[in-house]
Amino acid sequence: MPRSRLRVELVDRLEAIDRASFEELSAGRSLMVSRPYLLAVEGDPSLESFYLLALEGDSRLAGVLPLYRWDGRPVPAMDTYDPAEMGGGWLLGDRSRSAEWRPTLFIGTRSGYVNEWLVHPREGDRTARVLRPMLKAAVALARRDDCASWAAMWMTSRAAAQLAEALGPAAHLMLGSGSASLGAGFASFDAYLASLSSSRRHAVRRERARFEAGHLQVTEARLSECVRALAQLAAPLQARYGHRHSVAELEEEFSRQAQRLDSCSWVLICRREGRPVGFTLFYRWGDTLYGRAAGFDYQEVAGTAAYFNLAFYLPLEHAIRTGARTLHLGLASWQAKVVRGARLEPSWLWITPPRRWRSRWPELVRDQPSGVRAWLQQQVGGPLGGLDRPGWDSPVR
Repeated sequence: MPRSRLRVELVDRLEAIDRASFEELSAGRSLMVSRPYLLAVEGDPSLESFYLLALEGDSRLAGVLPLYRWDGRPVPAMDTYDPAEMGGGWLLGDRSRSAEWRPTLFIGTRSGYVNEWLVHPREGDRTARVLRPMLKAAVALARRDDCASWAAMWMTSRAAAQLAEALGPAAHLMLGSGSASLGAGFASFDAYLASLSSSRRHAVRRERARFEAGHLQVTEARLSECVRALAQLAAPLQARYGHRHSVAELEEEFSRQAQRLDSCSWVLICRREGRPVGFTLFYRWGDTLYGRAAGFDYQEVAGTAAYFNLAFYLPLEHAIRTGARTLHLGLASWQAKVVRGARLEPSWLWITPPRRWRSRWPELVRDQPSGVRAWLQQQVGGPLGGLDRPGWDSPVR
């Protein structure tokens, strides 16, 4: 049966889209393309949010494409989304000037490091049929608004392959990094330990013993119950990794998330004599527990292995107890994650640079994935955690 022709429309609010229709598209997808998460992102006034809808027949929703326009002003957590940094910095070095990349249009999610396409499951293998006109409309909007660059950041391999099918030769993909996940389908924590090497089992037991000996009290909470405390603890960790976030900015971000995501939030807080000295924030979505933030008073938790217990061992015990199948651990700290059993999956970028670099961009991008893979192997060392599997040089369908 022939399909009716798709038409693409633009709306400026997620709540302008019928909730039930949207949730048909997002069913089975990650937290980061869920309605509550996207509403929390939309609540940040630093970027302009809008959405392209692919409609067919009697306005039946076939696809939704979130878009975000950034004028370049400093925004918390945008450095790792900035194509001038992630693309220009890697390929061009000092020749790339951030100002010439502005404004930027983000295509797909711009938070959480998991970008998937919201196309109705009935399309099956024909995702490109819906994605292609939405991408074309997004590029047209970028040009209309005089955007100097546009990018789809942190795509899963599946999403990157779908984008490549939709764009054809115009899809010059970069490898952004590796995203870590730890399978949680163990019968018990002891079964998890048994999956590790003997030396690693001893290391885990030592880290758990150090934590128990540290006289720290651990409690669970919803995000709304501890927004201020989390912001105060998160700021030093963000600064350690080079991110510029004030306590006030982090408090605003956590408050937006609490407004939309509180019911699926799970916070571990450790205290010393009643005072919060560390936390990790997770969200349960489907069968996955997503790690989203952490923070510590480093002087107070020194020598206690608090990070490994709050970010790995206690969440894994919680996942086993509650039936979650996966701990999504995200980017960075790859070695620490891999030696504790995590596996890495490629995360892809599609970047259109400022005009003066566009003719050379395909050549610059060509060998970039192999370079990033080699860099990741150096970062991980020892066990490769999946870096030796296919799919790191180009996305695999």
